[in-house]
Amino acid sequence: MNLPLLFARRYLLAKRSRNAINIITMISIVVVAVVTAAMVVVLSTLNGISALVDTLYSPFDQDITITAVEGKTFPQDSLDLAALQALPQVQRTSWVIEENVLLRSGDQQAVATLKGVEAPYLPMSNLEQHMYAGEALLENSHGPVVVLGAALKDGLRVPLDDGVTEPLEIAALIRGRKIGGGSASAFEQERVAVAGAFTINLEFDHQYLIAPLGLAAELLHYGTAVNALEIQSAPGTDPERLRKDVERIAGPQFLVRTRHQKNALMYATNANEKWFTFVVLAFIGIVGAFNIIASLTLMMIEKRQDMRTLSGMGVTEGFIRRVFFLEGMLIVVVGTVAGLLAGLALCGLQIWTGMVSLQDSVVESYPVLVIWTDILLIFCAVMAIGTVAAGVPLRSLSRRYLHAPH
Repeated sequence: MNLPLLFARRYLLAKRSRNAINIITMISIVVVAVVTAAMVVVLSTLNGISALVDTLYSPFDQDITITAVEGKTFPQDSLDLAALQALPQVQRTSWVIEENVLLRSGDQQAVATLKGVEAPYLPMSNLEQHMYAGEALLENSHGPVVVLGAALKDGLRVPLDDGVTEPLEIAALIRGRKIGGGSASAFEQERVAVAGAFTINLEFDHQYLIAPLGLAAELLHYGTAVNALEIQSAPGTDPERLRKDVERIAGPQFLVRTRHQKNALMYATNANEKWFTFVVLAFIGIVGAFNIIASLTLMMIEKRQDMRTLSGMGVTEGFIRRVFFLEGMLIVVVGTVAGLLAGLALCGLQIWTGMVSLQDSVVESYPVLVIWTDILLIFCAVMAIGTVAAGVPLRSLSRRYLHAPH
């Protein structure tokens, strides 16, 4: 039988002569629980926001992107596409041409980013799920068509394809030519119909135009040159491992990046925000741990006669200190477990009911994502803070209160 734990448990649950001790003990448990629950909720919310950002960018930033180390374009035949597609981790690929163009529709015009892609790009980007109007098509029975961001379509007031007219004019600067004297000869122009409009996020909705690769190559005089090859990986693939396999096939003349590497600043900012928040909450937990010291101090004052009696019966000083250390740890354990359960319950309510809503946003409520490694980290951090708070001051407190003269 663990006698120190038995004493500590009885002291935690027993009625005391001073009601203030019960109150301070309960406050200690509540403080630990609140800080723990706050860590769970805040970190899970930041995880949800990061996952949402990743979802918003993933339609345009595929798992792997290959670009030339030098120059803006490269010939398609300079990359062994067959070898890349033979990799078991590769699900789909698409050549990509990306360039700024001028769009006109009637009296309206706008500068946009033309993204020329192949047919597999549509399922790669799940564009069908993001359609605001019309269909996600690159070609219909009348020829090539394009898909606009919703804000671009509304701003240009361009109608959807009616099977007759081609109301959208795309103008692009021809490679190698310079603008001079206001001449339009430096520009190539194409007229196309609009198959539909997508909405992903505010930036992409105002910026992007999705077009067939052949149309983009003809408009920009690219020939067989492209800006990139984008790769969608199979579910469950380790992106970094796939990047290394692709890099081995592509060779040193190509730059191979994962989605996270393409948006390194954004992901690093999200991660730094998360851990900065964690450190701030941990510091609040350290401040709250002083309640545990106060509770142990009052406990020693109340129980010092009992401890002297035990000392007279031959109990060692280490045994007595262990009783109060375990008393402090019980406060920490009860508070931590209660806080974890409360935090997980709040996260579950938010996931299932969306009780905290977001106005004028791409999602109806705050996104929440519980990561179990975060829960383990929170448990370890709070337990470490509680262990220090319960253990470090015990020696000085025991000398002051348990060995003090009557």
